[in-house]
Amino acid sequence: MFPLISFEGNRDLDSEKYLNFLAAVQRTSTINYFTVITVKDLNSGVIKEICTKGNFVRGAVHIELQEKYDVIGRKKVLDFLKSKQDRYFEFKDKKALRNISFFDYNPKEVSKIQDKYDFEKAVEIIKRDEQFSYELSDKEMKYFAHVLFNLGYMTAESDCFGGSLFFVDRTKHEY
Repeated sequence: MFPLISFEGNRDLDSEKYLNFLAAVQRTSTINYFTVITVKDLNSGVIKEICTKGNFVRGAVHIELQEKYDVIGRKKVLDFLKSKQDRYFEFKDKKALRNISFFDYNPKEVSKIQDKYDFEKAVEIIKRDEQFSYELSDKEMKYFAHVLFNLGYMTAESDCFGGSLFFVDRTKHEY
């Protein structure tokens, strides 16, 4: 079990989601934070709210903006991401869309996962114990993380030891 954050009552939910988003897209580690973004595919006009890891969002922006991974390119991408308080993106490059699993992500699965698991109980455990982890398949993990993100809780998965979704406190630097 890992320590967890959580949405503190002194911030509004939109601000909490934005701060969690920033933590996710700035993260450079083998433990990656999940974030939820809204994406429009400029080729088809399809708009989806999707959950993906912050490093994948950063990569998609590099691809879309055709920015190098040098100091200047990384700064431009990070500045662009910081400007996205609404977490809304428009991508035309199919490689960028694939980078965030746009084509594979099914928003209807979010409702299914909410029916399958007791999120009130999960939040209760988070608030009580300040820690929580749960082993899930890769597919379920994204949808579980999606629901918790929208409730104001940030989650992560270790890319070294996959399979467990856990909550993180973005204000601590021990991950």
